[in-house]
Amino acid sequence: MKRIYLTAALFLQVMLFSQLSLAESIDEINNQYNKEYEAIKPPSSTSSVRTDYLFEQTALSTLQTTKILKLIYEQNREILSKYDEALNKYDEIIRQNNEIIKLLSKDASKDEGKN
Repeated sequence: MKRIYLTAALFLQVMLFSQLSLAESIDEINNQYNKEYEAIKPPSSTSSVRTDYLFEQTALSTLQTTKILKLIYEQNREILSKYDEALNKYDEIIRQNNEIIKLLSKDASKDEGKN
C-alpha cells in the first residue's frame, strides 16, 4: 500500500514539476538530475535504510525525461517556425525572380522589334 501512495505521489510530482522545466537548459536539467540522483542513493549496497530508493530514482528519471522531452518539443517548435519563415522568404524571392524574368522578356522582345 505504501508503494502505491509513493508511486501516486511521485507521479503527481512529475506532472507538477514538468511545467517548470521550460526555462531550464539541458545542462541545468542534467546537473540537477545528477545531484538529486546521487542524493537518493542508499548509504551502502547492503543497507536496509531507505529501501524505496529505486522508486525515487525511477520517478526522478521520469521527471528528467519529461523535462528533456518538453525542452526538445519547444526547440522543435522554434525550428519549425524559423523553417516556415525561411520558406516564405524563398517564396518571395521566387516571385520576385519571376517578375524580373517577365520584365526582361518584355524588354528583350522590344529590342527585337526595333531591329
